[in-house]
Amino acid sequence: MFLTKITQIFYVLCLISFSSFAQTDALKKIDKANLERHLKFIASDELQGRKLGTEVDGLGITANYIADFAKQTGLKPGADNYFQTVDILSVKPGENSFIEIQNTKGKSLFKTNSLIAIGGPQATQQIEMKDPILLGFGENEIPDVNGKVVVVAQGNAELFKKGNVFGWNRGMEQRKITMISEKKPEAIIIVTNPNDKENKTFKQIDSWINRETYSLKYKARNDQPLVILTKPDFTDKLLGGKGKFKKYLTEIAEGKITNADLPANKKLNLKVEKQVESVAGKNVIGVVEGSDPQLKNEYVVFMAHYDHIGMGKDGEVFNGADDNGSGTVAIMEVAKAFMSLETKPKRSIVFLWVTGEEIGHFGSMYYCDHLIFPLEKTVAAINLDMVGRVYDGPRDDVWKDSPKKVKDFDGLYTLSNDVWPKLAEINDQKCKELGLVPDTSLPKDPFLRASDHYHFHKNGVPILNYATGYHADYHKVGDEVEKINFDKIKRVADLCFLVGLEVANTDHIEIAGKQE
Repeated sequence: MFLTKITQIFYVLCLISFSSFAQTDALKKIDKANLERHLKFIASDELQGRKLGTEVDGLGITANYIADFAKQTGLKPGADNYFQTVDILSVKPGENSFIEIQNTKGKSLFKTNSLIAIGGPQATQQIEMKDPILLGFGENEIPDVNGKVVVVAQGNAELFKKGNVFGWNRGMEQRKITMISEKKPEAIIIVTNPNDKENKTFKQIDSWINRETYSLKYKARNDQPLVILTKPDFTDKLLGGKGKFKKYLTEIAEGKITNADLPANKKLNLKVEKQVESVAGKNVIGVVEGSDPQLKNEYVVFMAHYDHIGMGKDGEVFNGADDNGSGTVAIMEVAKAFMSLETKPKRSIVFLWVTGEEIGHFGSMYYCDHLIFPLEKTVAAINLDMVGRVYDGPRDDVWKDSPKKVKDFDGLYTLSNDVWPKLAEINDQKCKELGLVPDTSLPKDPFLRASDHYHFHKNGVPILNYATGYHADYHKVGDEVEKINFDKIKRVADLCFLVGLEVANTDHIEIAGKQE
């Protein structure tokens, strides 16, 4: 009996020793020189900032580069040829949009191209309609406007009385649009404040919205009313003269009237031109298949977005070495470490390089809506977004008021949800082993929504997000390879491997369920 116990203890110690050697050897596969080599290619000027629509398809070249790496490393394709196609619509404003007021005989009384489409169908719209309906600030009960054109003022009566002339309250205007849209109008025309003499609000919205935009093709809706923004000279003409719109809103704000009768015998001719193009983005997916006959059908996902923001008007390239070349190359090396293990983890490890984060988290949203591996079998999603910088003093004090200021060499932001609390405990333990100091102080709102992990979080998957923080070069041309600390990326990649291995080999994981 005594000898049997000694033999068992010896066997367990051998297993622990073997496991330790295997981990150490795997961590050695995460190589700083390779991290730098990959990043110098991905963040090079030649790829023009890895954005849809650049003259050189740097985004597509990067996807091919990652897929080639996955194949050479021995990862199993997680999708056809490693690619999950993400169908995206590109919408650009056309040059022939206008709004015109005519009399009933078709004579033009007023015409302007000062309009901005801020909602509605993604195709060109042309509307001719008599008798538009004027609804003040849109604060009162909405009458029957089915199939009509509704004209409504920006803001509300209270702000107008206070003399506020500039500023766009997005939440307020969206609630207004939603409330009116429920009544099924053909179009909604929002008019800026007549006291905004320099049209600052219109110019601000023009700079924000009146440019190329993107949406996921499968989410495109063409059953919504057209929504446009225009200037007060349009409403003055509609009401019959200069200053009429201001007078009308003043009476509304003072409670003297609730509506106004528009002069009869006028009609609108409205055209909003849009240039729509279908473009294909790509998620890149590779898999290390698990070794346990049952648990290999459960998954740990490592994720990083590989796109960036492209080029500036003057031809400068936003290379995005940290955002998010750093996360992209980190999980490339983590994949290599897992593939080097002679005995693979019990659960399968999915490596997911997603597209379209910078234009709306499109790649991760698409993946979660078009599943390859079930979310209910996904025990953790670990997202890396900007993990390559270390605080370098005054340069980074630009972000001194941010709750996510760039960390020193030992610091790391680690954001988790409450779906499986042990994930955070495993993270803390592995950080301690590596001498990293996890900062868990980020407020869950808004940071659980701030990157690709959100779509896993909202579907009840335990998540971790790793980041070294915002620096002075965030979304600027200064985000270059020369400023990356590859020792820091190596430490984050080591952490990923150790946490992922522990999670993948944990025998029983009980997940709380979908989170709000």
